[in-house]
Amino acid sequence: MVTESSLGEALRQPDVLSRPLCVALDGALLTTRVSWERVALLFRQRPWLALVLPFWLLGGAKSLKRRVKGRVELAPASLPYRSWLLAELTSCRAAGRKLVLVTTTDTALAESVAAHVSLFDAVYASDGSAVPAEPSLSAALTAAFPDGFDYIGQSDDTALLAAATRSYLVGASSDALGAARSTAPVVVVSRRPSILRALVAELRLHQWAKNALVVLPVLLAPTTPSVATLARAVLAAFTVSLCASAGYVFNDLLDLEADRVHPAKSKRPFASGALPIIAGFPLFFALLALSFSLAVVCLPTAFVAMLGLYFVGTLSYSLYLKRLMLIDVLVLAGLYTHRILSGGIATDVRVSAWLLGFSMFLFTSLAFAKRFVELHALSSDERVKNRGYFRVDLPMVTSMGTASGYIAALVFMLYVDSSAVRTAYREPSLLWLVLPALLYWLGRIWLLAGRGKMQEDPVKFALRDRSSLACVAIIGLIAVTARFTPAWLVAVFH
Repeated sequence: MVTESSLGEALRQPDVLSRPLCVALDGALLTTRVSWERVALLFRQRPWLALVLPFWLLGGAKSLKRRVKGRVELAPASLPYRSWLLAELTSCRAAGRKLVLVTTTDTALAESVAAHVSLFDAVYASDGSAVPAEPSLSAALTAAFPDGFDYIGQSDDTALLAAATRSYLVGASSDALGAARSTAPVVVVSRRPSILRALVAELRLHQWAKNALVVLPVLLAPTTPSVATLARAVLAAFTVSLCASAGYVFNDLLDLEADRVHPAKSKRPFASGALPIIAGFPLFFALLALSFSLAVVCLPTAFVAMLGLYFVGTLSYSLYLKRLMLIDVLVLAGLYTHRILSGGIATDVRVSAWLLGFSMFLFTSLAFAKRFVELHALSSDERVKNRGYFRVDLPMVTSMGTASGYIAALVFMLYVDSSAVRTAYREPSLLWLVLPALLYWLGRIWLLAGRGKMQEDPVKFALRDRSSLACVAIIGLIAVTARFTPAWLVAVFH
């Protein structure tokens, strides 16, 4: 059994060192396909062409590849390499084995990749004009190496698998693996990650917890909500969640290059290659269509308009606004507050200015904390990729972020002392107990960020952090007790 960790030993055995080792570019050296990378790059450079791609596809896959190839040029440094395989190939090169890069894409790109990684002695490529392309490439390799060659590739390279003396499969899918084994004996090194698991990860279901804000106006309404009202609120939250997932897909397709050099974001499905990039476009449109279809059929027209505004906001943020200093933070905070407003519109519940003010300041603080984490991770005074901040901005980002958090606490304090709170709570004075929990949570978020112990989005961190969840539970318990205070407890306070 050969695994990723033991492949190097198998490739450096004395009896195989004399045979050239051919490595496929698509799916082997790279975790993705070059044609998919071209489509993704075209999308990043000219996003509006996403509307044209389906019509290009009507002419067939070859027509699509030809159209896209003529419009973009890939940079080898931007491609996602299989890092563990590069390490093993480096060891093989040091042991004196000849390495050959093979691909059915254009020769110029293959040579650029070979020059970039500085490992290969030769490049054999096909421009894809032969039908099928693989046999012509396998014939060229057989003629060039009459004493045989070994091959590392994916399970759809059937002609090369059959021609090789020994074949190794990386990222092999279960379906294609059966076809490969029927063609020639192969050694499976690694299998392709589960598409379903990668799809679930791309939807970021854990982020749907943010959309509980849509239900918040109903829960905070002066009167007890009906089951029908709660159902509308939950459905509204679901449609916003689907729309948000569409935004995540869109953003990940735009941010591929930046994500691949980020220590945490490089593990995202599209950036890592666990989910084919080409699946991103239909996934984006499917999520969007389902979200708006549910909203149109089941919810008020005004909410549909708010959902459209939310989508435009997330799209504008992904395309441009996230690059603008301070504007990006305010837009993020505004999108959170927009969820609350949308929930009020979906359920016909008036949203108070107190709640909107508190939300805007609180989420401005968390948005600044997100930027702080990115700046803190920089090793030099450079600019965060695709952002408008430099490491030198850390002190100001910290000041503005912490100030926004404590202003949110101040807004909450003023709300507790206002006349508005008395209409919704039997014993409003109990809400003062929320303040210490809120201040503790905000302070903890910023202290952990400063210590480098929070390497992700603060909201995502809070959903996994026990202390944060405990604070939420305590605040929720206090709010419920203040609203439905038993008569005996009211007597204690009066």
